[in-house]
Amino acid sequence: MAAESAPPGLPTTVRRVDEAHRRFGEFAATYFDAMWAGDPLADAFVADVAGLGHGRAMRMLRTACRDGIEAVGDAPDSLRALFAQLDDVPDWVDLERIDRDSAYIGRYTRQSGIVLGAASLVSGYANSAASRPLEMTGRYVENAGARTIEVGSWLVAVSGSGGLERFSTGFELTVRVRVIHAMVRAALREDPAWDLPAWGVPICQAYLGYTLVEFCLIPVRGMRAIGAPHLPAEEAAAYARWRYLGHLLGIDAALLPRDRAEQERLEEIYLLTRPPVDAYCRELVGSINADFLVPEIEELLPARPARLRRLAPPVVHGLERIFLGDEIADELGIPQAPRTKRLVERVGPVLTRANGALDRRPWTLEPRRRLGERYRQRQELRLRTRYGVQHDLVDASPAGGKPHPARGA
Repeated sequence: MAAESAPPGLPTTVRRVDEAHRRFGEFAATYFDAMWAGDPLADAFVADVAGLGHGRAMRMLRTACRDGIEAVGDAPDSLRALFAQLDDVPDWVDLERIDRDSAYIGRYTRQSGIVLGAASLVSGYANSAASRPLEMTGRYVENAGARTIEVGSWLVAVSGSGGLERFSTGFELTVRVRVIHAMVRAALREDPAWDLPAWGVPICQAYLGYTLVEFCLIPVRGMRAIGAPHLPAEEAAAYARWRYLGHLLGIDAALLPRDRAEQERLEEIYLLTRPPVDAYCRELVGSINADFLVPEIEELLPARPARLRRLAPPVVHGLERIFLGDEIADELGIPQAPRTKRLVERVGPVLTRANGALDRRPWTLEPRRRLGERYRQRQELRLRTRYGVQHDLVDASPAGGKPHPARGA
């Protein structure tokens, strides 16, 4: 793992280092080294963007995604090197099996949307160093709904049948996410407000690796908690899908989790050593709750009687406490919601048994998947209309608000 020039030792905000070495042995050293490592291939291409011009560089990138690198006749060496890695599919990748074993996961579309907002995204905010790039680029306080829709667009694209194929939309979006990370990393490295000795490299390998936990291990666990269990083959396919996505995102093989056990190990060392929550972490959670999650839960509740809408905040808070645990929820300032939490804890296992019984009847899977897909399409249209979002990722978003490195000048 190639580390950038950095101060000696570890970022000063990292905690419980000795305990991590005792518990995780050599993996602890790998994880801590990753705090000084970026993504050399994507970073090299972004270094060439200034000379190419932002618009021209991004057109090259999209052409290489859609038509292959040979279609970019004047591609710089950095782009060719990036696509040499992207086009070299590891021998452990089995896209046919991943698609086959996850063909019906869309039956739980409603539950996956709840878990995305209240678990996957919020879990990443309990780390002041990892969430700092969002603060410095304004990507959540500016518009929590927009960024949630952007993330959702990417997840839908990579999770569908064929979503990881070489010339798929999911492949292109994943490569663009990787380059967006590199653009943010480059911008923050030049920003005097970025405290390298305290936080390590912006969007470092260690915290980038944890995003796989956010979008795989945590959703699998969270959906089971609210009554939407994966079948064993679906769970295995989820870990295989995110292993390959991690490869496409530029996560070093030494850190890339191969299965559930390795994702759990990565989660444990991350939670043990993460920098403490600060005021901005709490502001991020408050923003996504007030601007997105609470309004969305209100939409799911009956309009009459009106007092039912007042249940939305405790529902959100109760779900977050179930997904994150009380310790992290307390740090993030998420209010207590004991009644909602107890209700979900009681109802979740009942729903898990009921849905599990349905899942064991194969003839129910496809009709339920179709219902979930129709619901997803309606929800996407409603959310995009409500929040005025027509683009897919931030690099294609309209100008306005705080400038973002991926938007160009």
